[in-house]
Order: sequence, then C-alpha cells, then structure tokens
Amino acid sequence: MEKVVAICQQYAPLDEASQQALQSIITLREYRKNDYVFEQDQFCGDLFVIVKGSYRLFHKTSQKEHTTWLGYDDHIISSLHSILFNTPAKETMHILEETVIGVIPYQELLSLSRQHASIDKLHRTIMSKFIMEMQENLFATRFMEAADRYHYFTQKQPEALQRIPLTYLASFLGITKESLSRIRSGFRHRDANFGLNNSYLRTAS
Repeated sequence: MEKVVAICQQYAPLDEASQQALQSIITLREYRKNDYVFEQDQFCGDLFVIVKGSYRLFHKTSQKEHTTWLGYDDHIISSLHSILFNTPAKETMHILEETVIGVIPYQELLSLSRQHASIDKLHRTIMSKFIMEMQENLFATRFMEAADRYHYFTQKQPEALQRIPLTYLASFLGITKESLSRIRSGFRHRDANFGLNNSYLRTAS
C-alpha cells in the first residue's frame, strides 16, 4: 500500500492523515500476462495505480484492435468515460507482463477528497494529467509524421521501448509493423553516423 501512496504523491503531496485515509481504500491486485483489467463496453469505476508491470489500452472494431495508450510502472490509468460520465468503457486494459496494481474505487476517492484538501488536490491533478496526455496524444497522432511520432514517444517513454511488443507500438503510432521497422532502422543509421548509443532502440518482440 505504501508504494501505491508513494506513486500518488508524485502527482501531489499528501499529509499523514490523507496518506492513511487513502491507504484504507486501496486494494492490491496481481495480474498475469494477457489478463484484462477492464473491458470495452463494460463499466469501470476504479483508478489503477501501476506498482510494477506494463499494459496497453485498445479499442476493438469489427476489423482489428487499435492500441490507444501504452504505460508501465508508476502510471495511473482508468476509463475516463466510466469514471467521469458513468458510461461503459471505450477501451480494454490489456496486461503485457506480470503486473501489480493498486486499485482505488473512484467514488471512494471522491468522498475522501471532500474530507481532505490534499486528496482533493491529488484527484484534480490526476484528472488534469489524464486530459493533458490525451491532448498530447491526439496532437501527435493528427499532426506529426510517423517518424516524428516515434521520436516523440522514445523521448517521452524510453524505458517502455524495451518492454512493449512492436506490434502494439506500431498500432499505437498508427503505422504497420513493417513501417515501424524501417523507421527504427533509419534511427539506428542516424545514431551510428553520430556515434550515439542506440541501446534504447531494443524493443520487446
């Protein structure tokens, strides 16, 4: 529980009373690779604090799955459609490796936020970060070329490149796996010409 609270405090500091109150509503759960935490078209009423592990969010159409987000240790994630609008989730949360998650019931967090000013600030900061990341992701998808999107992602989440399968990374970037391989090859050649260490290009298969 303390690790979950420590991750939350990366978003906003909590006083001692708030830490104890938050710990009282947290449940730790362990997930195996390929488990689903919540699924598309089902209601999700929790926040998920990733203690360790990695995941993706994807939306499924009749043709294929579209990866919409990738994350790992220290992330906080949920279905905004469910927790904010009380509607079914638009995405599925898919576990990519052995993962430990701290589960926070959203309505209980709201109740605590009315009792503790620091938890209220934590709640508002988490929501603001959700919205900011959604806007950044939309901007990158709509207005950046594929190579620029790849570079943007490697700068923002370099560790994830060693843990996320290429198929899911390509889907997240909105390109084919073959196009991603060509982009990565181009970055390798560029870095080799400048004598740079390109170990960050190693990605899970």
